[in-house]
Amino acid sequence: QGARWGEEEQQQEQEQEQQEQQQQKKRNSP
Repeated sequence: QGARWGEEEQQQEQEQEQQEQQQQKKRNSP
C-alpha cells in the first residue's frame, strides 16, 4: 500500500501541474 500511495500522490502532483499550465495558457491568450 505504501508504494501505491506514493504513486497516487505523484499522479495528483502531475494533475496540479497540468492544471497550472493550462491556466497560464489561458492568461497568456487574449
